[in-house]
Amino acid sequence: MDLLRKFWEEEDGMGTVEIVMIIAALMCIALLFRQQIFNFAKSIMDKIFNPDTIPDVSADG
Repeated sequence: MDLLRKFWEEEDGMGTVEIVMIIAALMCIALLFRQQIFNFAKSIMDKIFNPDTIPDVSADG
């Protein structure tokens, strides 16, 4: 019984468990909103890498 009580009160691995729970929650959120996240990232990439939005830098003298 004393061994079970010591095991129950031991908190050495609590930091690891908390990190795993946070990562699991973030993964669930990412899976729920994956299409919105993808569309947001794609729109940002289109704005950055679209040749039509890059100003013309011609050396006319």
